[in-house]
Amino acid sequence: MLNEFIILVIAQAFAVASPGPDFALVLKNTLRYGKAIGITTAIGIGFGIAVHMTYTLLGVAVIVANSPMIFQAIKIGGALYLLWLAYLSFKSRPAKASDSANAEEQTTIRVSEENIKVSKAFKQGFIVNVLNPKATMFFLALFTNIISVETPYWIQSFYGLYLVVYTMLWFTLIAWVFSRNLVRVWYQKQGHYIDWAMGVFLLLIAIRLLLN
Repeated sequence: MLNEFIILVIAQAFAVASPGPDFALVLKNTLRYGKAIGITTAIGIGFGIAVHMTYTLLGVAVIVANSPMIFQAIKIGGALYLLWLAYLSFKSRPAKASDSANAEEQTTIRVSEENIKVSKAFKQGFIVNVLNPKATMFFLALFTNIISVETPYWIQSFYGLYLVVYTMLWFTLIAWVFSRNLVRVWYQKQGHYIDWAMGVFLLLIAIRLLLN
């Protein structure tokens, strides 16, 4: 059991560290709205992982993976939501600062004017993760190929809880790092380029989901 847990830890570490829609969303929300919104997005992603873990442990993941219609619906839904987020990113415009000397003051103004509700940030993180078909296949592969059928259910549940908490903490760390004042001030000057880049990234992921 220790060996399978170690393998699970390593697999999840690589999975969350690789750039994907979760990372892009946390980064975008943190840079634009601040640490609190970034962390809330991370929590939403964690709850999305909890949904994946619940239906995986209940065996529903096997049904989803083997049902082309259900799997296709999840894939299309996820792609459409990513396209919507990409559209919002492309709407970003340069900050209207009169000069570079008051850029930091503009930071405060822009954040307050563009702030979003905590519930919306949570919902974004949750939906992006839940509608990611790759997450479905990842956890299905993890619990069918690595976790033994003889492993007690309560231990498998502990594995699931670990994955949820680890994911939340990882993206909370991302939010904390990119919410530093130096980064935020720089973002207010060049942030529209970052938003456009994130839009392209989300657009490419959505297209890849639809084509694969």
